[in-house]
Amino acid sequence: MTSSLDSSLLLFSPDDEVLEQVKVDIGFQNLSQDWDSYMDPVEHPLKEHQLSELEPAPAEAKEEPTPPAQKQVSVQPVANSVPVLDGWPGVHQFQVTVRRRPEQAGRQLPYVYSADGAKLYTDMMVAVPFSFTYSGVADPSALRIRALPIYRESHHIQTPVRRCAIHREPQDPSNDTGHMMHVVRADHHHASYHVEQERCSVTVPLEAPEPGTDHYQVLFKFACMNTCVGGINRRRLMLVLTLEERASGRTLGRQAVEVKVCRCPHRDWRADEKRKGSEQAQPKASKRPRREPSPPPPSNGQQQLYVVADDPAMYRYLVEARESLLRYRRSVLAEQAPPAPLSRQDTAPVKPEYR
Repeated sequence: MTSSLDSSLLLFSPDDEVLEQVKVDIGFQNLSQDWDSYMDPVEHPLKEHQLSELEPAPAEAKEEPTPPAQKQVSVQPVANSVPVLDGWPGVHQFQVTVRRRPEQAGRQLPYVYSADGAKLYTDMMVAVPFSFTYSGVADPSALRIRALPIYRESHHIQTPVRRCAIHREPQDPSNDTGHMMHVVRADHHHASYHVEQERCSVTVPLEAPEPGTDHYQVLFKFACMNTCVGGINRRRLMLVLTLEERASGRTLGRQAVEVKVCRCPHRDWRADEKRKGSEQAQPKASKRPRREPSPPPPSNGQQQLYVVADDPAMYRYLVEARESLLRYRRSVLAEQAPPAPLSRQDTAPVKPEYR
């Protein structure tokens, strides 16, 4: 063998003598050390492949699929879509009324408030004083009052209250301060106007009562008539007044007042009071009123009529009138009656006397 022998073939030689001869031919002085240093960098090209076949491959760690992250849904309180008209004082005993100012000599106020029915009659764009009472409020600046107009009938309660086209015109005198879509206006320096779900409302901050009074007063105006076509259109209008927290908007109290915006508040108020009094005085008639039996006709064949009197003075007056008419009838009949014929009396014949 020569020194030019390919060292890669030595790995395949099974004879140890051949290996020793190769070492001598190459000329290693220290056979063991020089041979090892010479053969260390020489590796069989299939060694790694053979070892990989003989040794079991380490089991790869299976990555478990991570479950998809669940979306965090924040549950928000859902507001009732149907407005509530029932009064609720709440924990602060929230109450609302309309104060009646003293009338001037010879002049009536342009508004009337009926406390029995909680109904306000007012003219358009008249400042009406609403008085609010409450209790147990440590910081009034943290609360506010909201005025929201709502229709009273159930078939109109979902309809937002809007102004008519005529009063929405920019040239209308009621639009000098803007807010042309709002029916209710607040005469307050810190009033805020809101539009939520097409419903217009106005809020004013709650303030402490003035010294010497027990109520907080706010002036509200109404910028459209109840009879306006295309606006309220003769529908019954309610003004819902709520006590709310300014930060969260949570309702703490609620009261409602019916409002009728008209040209003659006192006339409409008197008409409603008269109608209400007549309804209370007269009992409700049944569907089929019982028919009273007619009185028997008199023996002389003349028809007799009856008049019902619900007042003793009226009864006495009718009795006197009846007696006067009877006396007058008797006198007239006596004058018109013909004279009675003289009846002939049979007398015995008178015999002449002879002398």
